[in-house]
Amino acid sequence: MQIRRIWTRFLCLLGLLGILDTLLLLLFNGGVNLGTILPGVAGGMLIVSVSLKAFFPKLMPTEKHNPWVLIIRQSVISLALIGLISFLVVEGLIITNSRPDPATKVDYLIILGAGLNGDQLSWTLWERMQKGLDYLEEHPNLRVVLSGGQGPGETISEAEGMRRFLVEHGISNERILKEDQSTSTMENFRFSKEILVQQPGFQSSGNVAVITNDFHLFRSKILARRNGLIPVGIPSPTPWYLVPNVYLREYFAVVKSLIFDR
Repeated sequence: MQIRRIWTRFLCLLGLLGILDTLLLLLFNGGVNLGTILPGVAGGMLIVSVSLKAFFPKLMPTEKHNPWVLIIRQSVISLALIGLISFLVVEGLIITNSRPDPATKVDYLIILGAGLNGDQLSWTLWERMQKGLDYLEEHPNLRVVLSGGQGPGETISEAEGMRRFLVEHGISNERILKEDQSTSTMENFRFSKEILVQQPGFQSSGNVAVITNDFHLFRSKILARRNGLIPVGIPSPTPWYLVPNVYLREYFAVVKSLIFDR
């Protein structure tokens, strides 16, 4: 009985933490997405489930009253285990691929967009651009594709916002190629490839450096390869307070990309 009480309190605390996580990110980080909302929704469902079982046990059917309850319960448990295994495998791949690839010669650099606040870089995009600026300064002859269209709450395209950042920091406009139509990672690479094949001397067999956030690197390299590019991953850091949410969201994004992004 004591163990059950402790377990119930633990689950309620876990649910409250999920709700608190969502509220804090909505208040201080802005933006509504799966990674932001999911912890709060899951936390609320957890609290409701625990509360019903604790305070209204007679309302909860058991397998003694209905054998279908046992079948449903076993099915839910089986699906949950399958989901947990896939989550651990995918997250392991995301984490192991979040490190930079070995340094090698590349023909072009692609920097993926990550949202603007009006015409100002989001913190995530600023991190990517700072990493890109450092790389372009280290490789003064390299040209860069800035990839990102215009989304809700943005007064200019992400590509234009990135271009302004680089030009303001001393990168020549002649080194910059803008891709300002994409609305997804798959389109980032599809449309960037269309620009690259028009450049004199471009070879599909050449390496292309890709800068994006560490959590996004695994999926980005998969989609780059699907578009006929050979990516060399260069990760930019993710703010610590966003790490749990973005890695959670990225699991669903990877599953979606593996199935639908062709």
